[in-house]
Amino acid sequence: MRTAPFVFSILCLPALLAAQELRRGLVTADAVVVARGVQRTEVGDDLVVHRLQVVRPVRGAGGAATLAVLEFPRLGLHQRPSPRQSRLYCLQDATAQAGRLGLPAADGPYYKMVGWPGSNPLVGAEIDRDPVFAFAALLAASDAGAPPATTAEALCRTALEGDASVRVEAVRYLTERPDLRSHLDGLQWSRAMSRAAGELDDVPYKIALAELCAEQRLDGLLDALAVSLGPVTDPEYARTVGRIGKLLHGEAATAKLETRLRSAGASADRKALLLAIGATDTESALQALLRLHEVGNDPAVEAALQEHRSPRAREAVARRNR
Repeated sequence: MRTAPFVFSILCLPALLAAQELRRGLVTADAVVVARGVQRTEVGDDLVVHRLQVVRPVRGAGGAATLAVLEFPRLGLHQRPSPRQSRLYCLQDATAQAGRLGLPAADGPYYKMVGWPGSNPLVGAEIDRDPVFAFAALLAASDAGAPPATTAEALCRTALEGDASVRVEAVRYLTERPDLRSHLDGLQWSRAMSRAAGELDDVPYKIALAELCAEQRLDGLLDALAVSLGPVTDPEYARTVGRIGKLLHGEAATAKLETRLRSAGASADRKALLLAIGATDTESALQALLRLHEVGNDPAVEAALQEHRSPRAREAVARRNR
């Protein structure tokens, strides 16, 4: 289940850094289980051994009924098992580390938690109905050899119809897997683009869908996304639209966004469109914004120039402020 590099993620690194990464935990784990913490044993000041009771295996773990998870409490950033809660655990083999620490082999198998954000979510009492478990089982089945078309269909269904707890992860996973995206048909891509354009409430989800469609380079995507600039006030969405415009259209992205800018009525629409133009970071955007900057003192234009990363844009703002 190794993920492939993809072009658009490089342009959207700030958004990705803040995201949950359950899918990465599932991909990098040696064992994935639903388990409950039942015992905690301190072994000196630097080590705690947690005993987990396996409630439902997903993959790996060799059918063990209990597992030992090592925690090193002096480490600044780490995850630890939670007592009595049923959670999904993405675990990495720690057999060699346990041996070096002198822990008895009979108390194993030994693991440590993978540490990716969001990779230790709660699982509901009805496990077979839990969306987190279903998503983990889907990736495990793919790793075990399920047909790629079957996996792609299930991921698309999760991405467009699934629970909010996993739909962004499904979108991101498809974005990272061109081999799976190739199995989606035109109708599925049309639904994805319509959802990306129409979603107004869940901005991270909207952005994830927009990036997925951009990775597929769908025709008409920039125009579709620009419609909700203004109704969606989050500036990160406007930045995403600008980056998508540059990726898909290069210098021509400015003209496409300017066309909509000329018909924008509400000030929120105009502000968001200008920010998206600035976020394209193109020469055509710089020229358009400088022209607008020369004819009036408009905070929205100034914000768009600040979004543009060129020295000339920064100098124009500084000169006006002086």
